[in-house]
Amino acid sequence: MIKKQFDSCVIIYNPVSTSFNENDLDKIALVLKSNGITPIFEESKYKGNVIDLVKKADQENTLTLTLGGDGTVKEAYTGLNMIDQKGIYAHVPTGTANDMARNYDVKSNDPKDIVTDILNGEITELDTYSINGHIAAYTSVFGYLSHIPFITSPWLKKNFGYYGYVIRAASEVVKRPRKYDISYETDQLSGRDEFILGAISNTKGFAGINLYNNAQLNDRKVEMLLLKMPSIKTIFEITKDFFKNKIDLSKYEKYVLLTKSSQIKLTFNDKFPNYPVDVDGENSLITPNYADNDLIFKVEKSVKVMKAKKTF
Repeated sequence: MIKKQFDSCVIIYNPVSTSFNENDLDKIALVLKSNGITPIFEESKYKGNVIDLVKKADQENTLTLTLGGDGTVKEAYTGLNMIDQKGIYAHVPTGTANDMARNYDVKSNDPKDIVTDILNGEITELDTYSINGHIAAYTSVFGYLSHIPFITSPWLKKNFGYYGYVIRAASEVVKRPRKYDISYETDQLSGRDEFILGAISNTKGFAGINLYNNAQLNDRKVEMLLLKMPSIKTIFEITKDFFKNKIDLSKYEKYVLLTKSSQIKLTFNDKFPNYPVDVDGENSLITPNYADNDLIFKVEKSVKVMKAKKTF
């Protein structure tokens, strides 16, 4: 079995992630010990700490396991992009939306079961990419409603989970979307049009929504989705589908520009987003402006990961 190649497992946990439970650490330790793997615990004590902890933990014959939200994966990928990876990385989602859970084929909400699936799973590679030089794990979104994840209060996330986002979005949905004049350049496509939302992703979905179930996460390309201004009726249809987590992009293909590319350049020609780009569910502080009106996305290193075997 794959698990026999590991002497130790460094468990890096974010104690403030939404669904983290300290008791789970003991359960995970028992699973590891029963498989002959020595558990080593490291607490992430501040934003960005995971970057250094992952770099330190990465060694041959070592599994580095993070417990946290999607932002924790972003920090882990950032650290792994800074080194020549020797070991294997894995993740147990304990955040709010946990979009990366789909990409890791997570089947359970119980961290103990997730770790068991990982140890009996498979090793593969997942692409990472950058936005203006900053590493992203799975998605970068700007425009209409994209700021909801990082303006939703921790209290709403803690008490309502994903539905905390839905509650916060209710007051924003009624606002008319702002249109942006954007020029786009990809490997195969270029042009200019007006869009209300853009998403560059390497994922099966984001914001708790399944979008690209057939996405290839290791093809050295990212998905570009640009959404044009739909009719008011269509906006309400999209919103309704959003709340039901049943968005089918084929229903809105007349409004959607969708392509894949290893490099993407978006240039804002006049108006700029009011909020920074949401990267992996967090405020990236990246905001196009008159001095720097481009967003440039590039596929970066592939990360060696261990995850559950896909059975669906």
